[in-house]
Amino acid sequence: MPEDRPDETSRDDRLEQVLAEYLQAVDAGREPDRKEFLARYPQFAVDMREFFENQSLFERAARPWVPVSNDDPTGDVATQAGTTAVATGTHLPYFGDYELLEEIARGGMGIVYKARQISLNRVVAVKMILAGEFASAADVQRFRIEAENAANLEHPNIVPIYEVGQYKGHHYYSMKLVEGGRLAQQIPRFTNDHRAAARLMATVSHAVHYAHQHGILHRDLKPGNILLDAVGEPQVTDLGLARRLTADSHLTLAGTIVGTPCYMAPEQARSEKELTTAVDIYSLGAILYELLTGQPPFRADTVLETLGQVREREPLRLSSVNSRVRRDLETICLKCLQKDPQKRYGSAKDLADDLGHWLKDEPILARPARTAERTLKWIRRHPAAAAVAGTGLVAVLAVVALAVALPYAWRLKEARRKTEESWRNTQQALTREAAARAEADGLLKRSEAYFYAAHILAADRELQDHH
Repeated sequence: MPEDRPDETSRDDRLEQVLAEYLQAVDAGREPDRKEFLARYPQFAVDMREFFENQSLFERAARPWVPVSNDDPTGDVATQAGTTAVATGTHLPYFGDYELLEEIARGGMGIVYKARQISLNRVVAVKMILAGEFASAADVQRFRIEAENAANLEHPNIVPIYEVGQYKGHHYYSMKLVEGGRLAQQIPRFTNDHRAAARLMATVSHAVHYAHQHGILHRDLKPGNILLDAVGEPQVTDLGLARRLTADSHLTLAGTIVGTPCYMAPEQARSEKELTTAVDIYSLGAILYELLTGQPPFRADTVLETLGQVREREPLRLSSVNSRVRRDLETICLKCLQKDPQKRYGSAKDLADDLGHWLKDEPILARPARTAERTLKWIRRHPAAAAVAGTGLVAVLAVVALAVALPYAWRLKEARRKTEESWRNTQQALTREAAARAEADGLLKRSEAYFYAAHILAADRELQDHH
């Protein structure tokens, strides 16, 4: 009987995951040694060599350009430099209406430049496909989807898109330049300031909720895709993996394993065909987890191991990683990281609201507070009112104490009365018993005397009769 043919779909999925592992490492700035990578996955050696050759071609295509001469009347790109370095004293090229000033970010598929838009004389960020004119149709489609999704969102905490276009075979779009750096570079600051972390994530959650309301599911929320402006306000960016949600889809869509494993929801890691906004809520919780503890909820040596942990393991309690994490904040975060999407927050706004409750020392929705907790939280929220009303508060407490004490005192008095009455009754009973005993003793003694007297009389009468 011939052997079954290998499942080509499973092999392609495995190859895709291996390539994703490589690109993830590149995005993080730690490109693996290619020979070592081939040795780790020999079954994909042919595919990986072809991939590496294409990557080298793309990198050469993305090297900075320099004009042939400074008096070039067209300002067009005339040639490519032979190296990635730019000579001292020269400028990066003019790219249509943009003067590229410096490279500020580079990932597995895209490259971002700080640029000056000549026609408006403003500094912007220009993103283009790393492969340039060698980009595949799929690369171009993903790039344009990213630009279109972002361009349709107008929110103060989502990076705005200015222009989408193509220049000499290079697809690009320009956007607001956010110069405060990425959140991924500033995590230690928030690990030591949990209130700042909660405020930031509440703001990001509101922005994500806005995107959801406008039919956009991000699917790749992570610290690297959140920029911080000059005053520390977050800006959500990189909608390359986003998908549009239509009204008749009930907020669901077909999906595959896409995203960043450390921040990916379990249903994403399982490549489920229908994903909901709950996947973004999970990612928000994973980001909050890292801000509070300094590490993501799951991270292993390889992408596959990380995906396995996301699917099968429960995250460590935050307080076991960082003992300074308060219980309510831990509860909020762990609710986002529930394996069952139905047990997470119903919306990103609900998450933002609960973070707001925590920041105001109000009871959170994720767990009902007991009466004592509510009272303590009220005092924390209103310290000035408590101080101003100090005397009144003491009076109120005294009234409350009196109201509690009076019934207790009455019950105590009643119990004492009953005890004393019982004691008196007992004493009276004992007295009566003693009198009864005394009377019985008297009767007994009189009976004995009568008996002896009667006995003596009988003896005398018998003696007389005898004589």
